[in-house]
Amino acid sequence: MKKILAILLLLICSNTQAQDLNCTIEVRSDIIQASNKEIFTDLENAVSQFINQRKWISDKIQPQEKINCNIVINITFFSIDQFQADVNVTSSRPVYGTTYNTPIFSHFDQEWSFQYAQFQSLDYQENADVMQLTTLLAFYANVIIGMDFDSFYPEGGQPYFNKALQIRNLSQSSPGWGPSAGSGNRNKFYIIDQLMDDRFRPLRSANFQYHMQGMDKFKDDNGTSRKEIFESLEKIRSVQELLPNSVIFKIFFQAKRQELISIFKEAEPGLKNRAIELLGKLDPSNVTNYAKIKT
Repeated sequence: MKKILAILLLLICSNTQAQDLNCTIEVRSDIIQASNKEIFTDLENAVSQFINQRKWISDKIQPQEKINCNIVINITFFSIDQFQADVNVTSSRPVYGTTYNTPIFSHFDQEWSFQYAQFQSLDYQENADVMQLTTLLAFYANVIIGMDFDSFYPEGGQPYFNKALQIRNLSQSSPGWGPSAGSGNRNKFYIIDQLMDDRFRPLRSANFQYHMQGMDKFKDDNGTSRKEIFESLEKIRSVQELLPNSVIFKIFFQAKRQELISIFKEAEPGLKNRAIELLGKLDPSNVTNYAKIKT
């Protein structure tokens, strides 16, 4: 009996160590007319197990270091084992010394196409596109991890962006993976293309400065931290002026918009006005939202 308990404990510990992501999965099928809705519940459970129980990160991480994320899969078409969906992917990370989680990644992907049969096992191989669903999940898992690691170490996410690029290259012939997919350039092709492009390196540097020199020191010296965050935004402007309308900027401000409003609301008047002006240039479709910083 003791031997059996020891084996079970070992298995539990091994499984816990493999959990690098703490990801909430939701599958919505409100618009789908189907007699058997159980397949959507089964899909949700299968995706949750795949994403949360897999070892994604090469380094050993502690339970409190698991990366928090959310994936909402809204089914738009279903027939037997064929699915189409639009998907919202978000992630966050804790701010040092606080209970606050700062958003890191936020993207709405309008093109997911995959096959899935009820109770089907989710297979995945790093060097092959063996299953459309797991390929999609692996791509976003690596992008999420890369963005998270970039916020802790200068260009710390590079190994995971390399993996995401490999996945993209293996999948380009599949629906939703090409440069013309989705709305404009807001697609998987350009997300990783821009993260790997040397012209966008100041954005990655800004990610590190914003979080490690800004957010993580905010509770001790919010004045200096605001200035670091403002400087990180100026780095972003240096790239955006050359490469406007890039999807990676839209992802950044989709994640950070409300946080930035809260941060600069309490700034001294000079910095507050400069922040409103800069943010209006960086995220022009939301100028009216940034005007709330004045109030």
